[in-house]
Amino acid sequence: MEIPQNAVASVTLDGLVQRSDGSPVSASFHRCDVVPDMVQLFPVQAILDSDTHFTPPSRMFRPDRAPAPRPPSNLPPPGNVHLALNLGRFIGHGRSGIVFAAEQMTTAGTVDGENGASFPPLVVKVARRERCLSLAREAWFYDHLECLQGVVLPRCYGWFEMKLPCEWDVAAWRNYPTSNRGTDAEEGPSELMGYSSAKLRQHNITPTPFATELAEARDRVFVLVLERVGDTMEIPSRMREDMYAAYKEIALLSVDMSRDVKYNNILMAPESPPGLPSLPSPFTGLTHKLRVIDFELAMKTFFSVETLMKRCKGYFNF
Repeated sequence: MEIPQNAVASVTLDGLVQRSDGSPVSASFHRCDVVPDMVQLFPVQAILDSDTHFTPPSRMFRPDRAPAPRPPSNLPPPGNVHLALNLGRFIGHGRSGIVFAAEQMTTAGTVDGENGASFPPLVVKVARRERCLSLAREAWFYDHLECLQGVVLPRCYGWFEMKLPCEWDVAAWRNYPTSNRGTDAEEGPSELMGYSSAKLRQHNITPTPFATELAEARDRVFVLVLERVGDTMEIPSRMREDMYAAYKEIALLSVDMSRDVKYNNILMAPESPPGLPSLPSPFTGLTHKLRVIDFELAMKTFFSVETLMKRCKGYFNF
């Protein structure tokens, strides 16, 4: 039985948090709900309409100037599973998060009336202290693209939060620093990055209150629990058609990935077993070899599929 992505209500994570004296802490996280309006549309329509020097080419936007609607969820009601994990080896890190393998220790609760749910191999993505908003945006896109989880995205088992007492410490924040010194509070959400602050003020455009709150948060730890997928592509030049097909599935739901198309963000599908088998696309019927990861710079847009693919395709020659 495949475990629904919303089965987990809480997570205990060992190996991530410690007290100031170095003694370990079992960190308890609760599931966060995705805020529906947290991600705004790109490009900003008010600024687009005010630009008298810009004449959009034919077919740049969808005919109705609206994004493709999110398909209805196929998930059952949220579950009550408590998942106990032990932080495993370091896998990688980037602008917004640090990724570790995660070993399932125990579960409590039921899935479809059965006890002791067993998950596929998992990873935990830990938000950097100054990038809580970025990880929340990534969680939003996993939710928005639910129908593509297991197709061209990893399965996402939730976005979880813990309040961080001042006497506790997350060693990963020090051990795996980023060369990018920006913060979410300085840069704002991805959909507003390309605009000057003066232009945004002129049109009274600001991030949503919840996005602002997360961008300024420094006393919380956020994690994503994800299905572990495969390694990077061995010979990317032989997989350009596969990359194009995978990104087109995402473009069909009006999501722009062009700000973060890179080699490390396109991985192979998980090996099954021990991983779960790939699912056929609900749009094309294709079963894909690749998985696209890292959605913190993704944008919800009303560009046409053709435009979105042109924006991404130029990056496929790594």
